[in-house]
Amino acid sequence: MTLGIYVHLPFCRVRCSYCPFAISTDHSLETRYVAAIVAEIQRRTGAVSEVETVYFGGGTPSRMSIDGLEIIFAALRSLYRFSSDCEVTLEANPEDISEELLESWKRLGVNRLSIGVQSFHDAELLPLGRVHGRAGALEALDLARRSGLSFSLDLIAGLPNQTPDSYRVSLAEALKSGAGHLSVYLLDLEPGTSLEKHVSAGSVTLPDEDTVRDLYFETVVAAAAKGVIQYEVSNFAREGHQSRHNKGYWARQEYVGFGVGAHSFLNERRVANGRDTELYISKILNGESAQEFEEILGEPEIRRERILLGLRQTAGLRYSELLELCGKEGEEWTTRGIAEGWLVGGRERVAFSTSGFLMSNDYISQLF
Repeated sequence: MTLGIYVHLPFCRVRCSYCPFAISTDHSLETRYVAAIVAEIQRRTGAVSEVETVYFGGGTPSRMSIDGLEIIFAALRSLYRFSSDCEVTLEANPEDISEELLESWKRLGVNRLSIGVQSFHDAELLPLGRVHGRAGALEALDLARRSGLSFSLDLIAGLPNQTPDSYRVSLAEALKSGAGHLSVYLLDLEPGTSLEKHVSAGSVTLPDEDTVRDLYFETVVAAAAKGVIQYEVSNFAREGHQSRHNKGYWARQEYVGFGVGAHSFLNERRVANGRDTELYISKILNGESAQEFEEILGEPEIRRERILLGLRQTAGLRYSELLELCGKEGEEWTTRGIAEGWLVGGRERVAFSTSGFLMSNDYISQLF
């Protein structure tokens, strides 16, 4: 059995204003958190599995001490066999990247970075609570490029203070940075986040939806012109640089998650740990389970996932698979979508057009 592994490292310097993730700004918890991660890893029976991808997400994994990361790597390798070409990704923020840390990460086995740039404009980064600025982002990308590591960077469209021209500058910087992979997210105001509260109160305004939609279209075209090809609704890559770990999620491949808020998917069963860092540590170190969610997938749930996850990729679904999943309704849906321009393809494969991706949830809901 091949497997993906996700390790959640929650520690951040500050909580960004748009962030809904399970994070902690209390770095004094690191030693106990590492002990809990190791204890959780040691409870799993992973010796028969070959690991194809490992992803350290957060939080801000680049804030973790090298000693802590080394302990976690050793625990993983004691139970799991890493494939010879295992993709090992570490999420990093620009302000953490240095020549010394890059060499230490490489020594541990990291061969890919995912760098949270978000924007190359200080006026756009400030309302997000980001610690780095334009100069720090450019310096970090230069260090990453010279390190020889494969790296990806993130941008967000629809930020406060963002204009079409300022976004185009950020996109141009990203495309000339040397990154093999680019993720472009449309700002999603998560309920309860600081940014959502400010927008709701009227103290912060965002670009309108039509502007953001147009920027998304421009991104697809501009990236393709530089050889960075869209392969999923928010992800673009040069040849050979697609994220194997994320592609595993979309292909419904099995994975194991460790840490606060981490999810796992094994034998058509999805489980997730609770999102409170201190409670996670306490439960694991006391020999208890930190799991707070479980779902056993039946045929309806599997069908839904195959449709949703397949159609979020530019390759889409085989037409025969769509008919298998949706029958006559799928045939009529495809005919309507191609006629109206939100689907492309035909009798071999069916996929969303660029405009279709922006409304994909609405269109997919027609199949349920």
